[in-house]
Amino acid sequence: MGKKRLGEFLVESGLISEEDLTKALSEQRTKRGKLGDVIVTLGLATESEIAQALAIQLGIPLIDLQNTPVEPQAIELIGEKVARKHLIVPVAIDHKELHIAMADPLSFEAFEDVRFASGYTIKPFLATRADILWAIDQHYHLGSSLTTIVKDIADERMVEVVGDQGDADGRDIEDLRKKSEAAPVIRMVNLIISEAAEKGASDIHIEPTKTALQIRNRIDGLLHKTMDLPKWVQGAVISRVKIMAKMDIAEKRLPQDGRIGVRIGGRSLDLRISTVPANYGEKVVIRILDSANAAISLDAMGLAPAELSTMEEIINRPQGIILITGPTGSGKTTTLYGILNKIKTVQENITTIEDPIEYELDGINQVAVQEKIGLTFPSMLRSLLRQDPDIIMVGEMRDAETAAIAVQAALTGHLVFSTIHTNSCVATVTRLRDLGIPSYLIATTIVGIVAQRLVRTICPKCRVQEAPTERDVLRLGLKATVPVYRGEGCSLCNGTGYKGRVGIYEMMVFTQPIRDLIAANATENDLRQMAISRGMVTLGRNALDKVVSGITSVDEVFRVVETDADFASACPQCATPLEAEFIMCPSCGYSVVSVCPGCRRTLSQDWKFCPYCRNDLLKRENKRSFA
Repeated sequence: MGKKRLGEFLVESGLISEEDLTKALSEQRTKRGKLGDVIVTLGLATESEIAQALAIQLGIPLIDLQNTPVEPQAIELIGEKVARKHLIVPVAIDHKELHIAMADPLSFEAFEDVRFASGYTIKPFLATRADILWAIDQHYHLGSSLTTIVKDIADERMVEVVGDQGDADGRDIEDLRKKSEAAPVIRMVNLIISEAAEKGASDIHIEPTKTALQIRNRIDGLLHKTMDLPKWVQGAVISRVKIMAKMDIAEKRLPQDGRIGVRIGGRSLDLRISTVPANYGEKVVIRILDSANAAISLDAMGLAPAELSTMEEIINRPQGIILITGPTGSGKTTTLYGILNKIKTVQENITTIEDPIEYELDGINQVAVQEKIGLTFPSMLRSLLRQDPDIIMVGEMRDAETAAIAVQAALTGHLVFSTIHTNSCVATVTRLRDLGIPSYLIATTIVGIVAQRLVRTICPKCRVQEAPTERDVLRLGLKATVPVYRGEGCSLCNGTGYKGRVGIYEMMVFTQPIRDLIAANATENDLRQMAISRGMVTLGRNALDKVVSGITSVDEVFRVVETDADFASACPQCATPLEAEFIMCPSCGYSVVSVCPGCRRTLSQDWKFCPYCRNDLLKRENKRSFA
C-alpha cells in the first residue's frame, strides 16, 4: 500500500529517535505486543501522541470521547462485553452507518463482531485506550456516572408527563428509551425544566457547544445561562427530551417539532419543543406555556385607563380588521387571547387559526395550521368563511394571500383579528401595501392598529430613585427635576434589578382624516403626524410614562424602543427635545414640522403662518414653553 510502518513514521515525524525505535522493537520481540503499546510502556511517547501519529498514518479521524456526545441508541447496539473485549465505543448512528471509536482500527475481528451485533456498516474513528475505557464506564453505567452530576438535585423535583407516552413502534421506542430514561437522566431533565418554570422562564435553550452542553433560560425577555453540562451527556439529555415529545430520536439532520404536557408542583404546563441541526449537534428550544395565562384579561396587561378605553372601542366594532403588531416575543398572541376573552359570548361564533395553538380557550373554536398536509392559513381561512363565523382570529398575516382573504372577510361583514411583524402602527400600512393590498382597501377595512413591546418592570424590593442623566434629559425630553428609578439587584430578582414584564402600546385608531391620508398614499411621516395630532401616544411616549411612574427604567426603554422619534421630538439643528405639538425650537429658533395650535392641521417646515387659518406661529403666545 506504500505506507510506512508505524516505527518509521514515528522516527520520521521526530516523535522518537532511531535508538528509541530499536529499543522498542527489541522489547516488542521479547514481551510480544503492539509497538505503540510498547513505546508508551517505555515512556518514549504518550498514548495521545501515538494515537495522533496513527490517525495521520491510517487516514482515520481522531476522536476526543470526553468532549464528544455519545448517542444512547448507539450504545444500545453493542453490549458492554463486546466493547471491552475489542476496546471500542459506539458513538453515533448516521443512516446505515455506525460510528465506532476504536483503539485498534485495524482489528478485523472487532469489525466483524460489531457488524454482526449491530447490522450496520462500520465507520471507524481512532481513540486512545484510556479514553475508550473511560467512555465505557461512563456510558455503559450511565446511571452511576450521572449520579455525581445530579447528586445535589432534590428528589422532590418531579416533572410528571401528562398523557399517554405510548407509540406505534412501541418495542423500538422502548429499546431506545432505556438509556435516556435512566434515573439520573430523568432527574437531570426534570431539573432543567422545573428550574426554568420556577424562575418564570418563557423558553429553555439546550445548546451544544464544542466542549459542553449549555443550558440557558429566557427570563423577562433576556437569556441567562443556568448551567454547563459535560459534552458526553448531550446525547442522553437530548434523546430524553425528544422521546418525551414523541419525536424521532434517530433523525438528527432535519428540524423537528413536538409538544409535551407536564405537571410541576400542581401547575399544568404545555412545552413546545423545537430541534434544529447545529454545528456541534442538535439544538433544542423548549417554549413553556402556562395554561393559567390563557385566562389573562386586558386589564392585567399594563394598559392605562385611556388605552383600555381605546382598545375596548376598536375591538367592539361589528366588522373590520384589527391588527396587533410588533417583533417576535413582544406579547402579540397574549394580547389577542386577552381580547378574545373580553369579547367572547354565547351568541357569537368565534374561530381562530393558529400556528400552533398556544392556549386552549373555552367557548372558542381553535384550528391548528398543519403545513405538511396543506392546511395553511389561506386554505383554512377560505374554509372558515363557509362556517358562518362572526369573529375570526388569524394567528399571523404573513403572506399576500392571507392578507387578501382577511380583507375580503372584513368587507363582507366579519370582524378579523390578526398579528403582523412591523415596528410601528404606521409601518404596518407600508407592510400591507408591500403585501399587495391597495391603499383604498387598507383605508376601508382596517379599524385600528396596536403596536406593542414588552419592557421589564423594576423589582419592587430593590427599587431606588435617582436623578436622570444628561443623556436622558437630551434624548428623552425629561426634565432634570423628574426622578427616575432603577433596581439595584437583590435575591428576589436574582440580581437583575427587574421582576416581570409589562406591555407598552401605541394605538392608531382609523379616523376619517387618517383614512383619507392612507387612500391618498400618504407617507409614513404624514400618517404619523396626523395620528399624533389625533391623540395617538407613541411607543416611546408610553414607555416614558412608565419610567416617570417608576414602573420601568430608562435603560430598559433604550433597549426596547428603537428610534429617537419614538420618544420626544427633537430639533434637527441642536437636538433640543420638543413636545409633539411644537412650533419653534426655543434654543436655536429653527421652525420644524408642527401642528398648528389654531386649526390643528399638520404643517411643513419653515412656515411662519398656518396656510389654513393664517395663525401667526411666531407670536410669543404661540411658542411652546420648555422647562
